[in-house]
Amino acid sequence: MSATTTDAQVSQRAKKPPFADWPTIKILTPPKGRFSPKTDEWCVTYCSQSVNGRFHGKEPSCRSLCIRKVFAHEVKNIIAFKTHRNLGPDGKAMYPLPSEGQPSNLPHMLGGRPVEDGDMSQKKSNEPLKYWDEGWYLWTTQSRLAIHEKTDSMMMDLERQQRVGKRYEQRQEVWQDYQDHLEKMAAQPEGAPAPQDGETSKWWGPIVPPRPIPEFRSHSLLVPLPPDIPPFWDRIGKLLAPSQKVMSILQESVATGEQRQFVERIWEKAWSNEPYVLASRTFTRAYERWKDREVPPDEDDSRRST
Repeated sequence: MSATTTDAQVSQRAKKPPFADWPTIKILTPPKGRFSPKTDEWCVTYCSQSVNGRFHGKEPSCRSLCIRKVFAHEVKNIIAFKTHRNLGPDGKAMYPLPSEGQPSNLPHMLGGRPVEDGDMSQKKSNEPLKYWDEGWYLWTTQSRLAIHEKTDSMMMDLERQQRVGKRYEQRQEVWQDYQDHLEKMAAQPEGAPAPQDGETSKWWGPIVPPRPIPEFRSHSLLVPLPPDIPPFWDRIGKLLAPSQKVMSILQESVATGEQRQFVERIWEKAWSNEPYVLASRTFTRAYERWKDREVPPDEDDSRRST
């Protein structure tokens, strides 16, 4: 039994794969997709504070700049990576950009379409949302709270960021409903029975919703790289549209012979006596008006005294 085991071990040692003792080169490929060790976001933050600001408890002056790259697996269904649920017609996941990246909050020079104050609610509903897409994004802010939220969002994927954003909006809506309820109760006369409608009954009793985080997204900006700048030549075309209209009318008048007829009429009038008569009448009327002008009383008395 022992002899058989020894022979089997010797035969296994003797049968080595080809080039087993040669030095080899190993090629290791790093993982891709959601397990990739690549860096996808870089942030630089700078804050300063003055002596007066520290004494009065003012917010520090902060600036933050972040550059992020969104990979394909974050917005597309790729085998062995991740499956997204809410897909658009183009097959991309529909993760809305935060409010600082929507057209209603972007400046016009970066492709934004600001909402007018008079019809803000209607325009926000009709304004198409912009979604995350594969590529580079630039984010900047001047708010300390926005910097804190951005640091927290660096631990989340797009789906989790969307859920956190919805909770933030719901918290704002609940707080606004509670404020409206307090205003309605304050407007009622003293001693009147409390209304029993559904809007106010849910706030009956010592129910106070948590105060939402102060608004800070208006101090932030999120744009794709390169930004969706309106075509430069479209602006030039709008600026030169009146000049192009005038030139087209001039070209048409020259082609039809109207300009030539106009020049011939000017040449004929120049050799007639009409220009001299017109100039003579003009100077005569100007002289008559200057001669018959009214003299102020004080000026007339001074002339008589002299």
